[in-house]
Amino acid sequence: MTSSKERILAVATRRFATQGYDGTSLQEIASEVGMKKPSLLHHFPSKNELREAVLADLLERWQVTLPEVLQRAENGTDRFTALFDEVSDFFESDPSRALLLMREVVDRPEQTRDRLSGAIGPWMALLRGAIIEGQQSGRVRSDVDPEAYLVQCIVSMVGAIVGAHLGAEMFGGDSTAVWARRQRDEARRMAQQSLFVHRGA
Repeated sequence: MTSSKERILAVATRRFATQGYDGTSLQEIASEVGMKKPSLLHHFPSKNELREAVLADLLERWQVTLPEVLQRAENGTDRFTALFDEVSDFFESDPSRALLLMREVVDRPEQTRDRLSGAIGPWMALLRGAIIEGQQSGRVRSDVDPEAYLVQCIVSMVGAIVGAHLGAEMFGGDSTAVWARRQRDEARRMAQQSLFVHRGA
């Protein structure tokens, strides 16, 4: 059963993502959760503390999940696919997360950079090292810029969710959720093709 705190975080994530931090009131969040504002303030004493909790909830998963994924993967290709799918699934399961991250990057670039650096910086450094090692062994394309590549992968994964409605509106047919999956799969294909050396192609 979902706790009151978890429900507050879920509603706050969606409202901060769609309305912005300044455009969202604690009363709106409390009403949607089904509680009075003083009850919400019992869990989060201020709007800023709620925002901090939302962002912490958004990023702290990677401090546990990324090392688990890396340990399960047997080789570079498996590691790439597992990481790409894990991060994509996280944003796909709640598209508000992707929209909130994009909004924070635009609204508070320095704070967001520091947050991302603290949460996933060590694992990005590890992946950067794996790309360089792959280049030295000939498995990874020599013209790949490791740092720029990793940033582009994050942008592609988040953008696949944020922009899913464009595909649905421009081409019709599938739902936004299906378009998010289609764009995720295409982003993964492009990222994989541009990273690894393909023998005999």
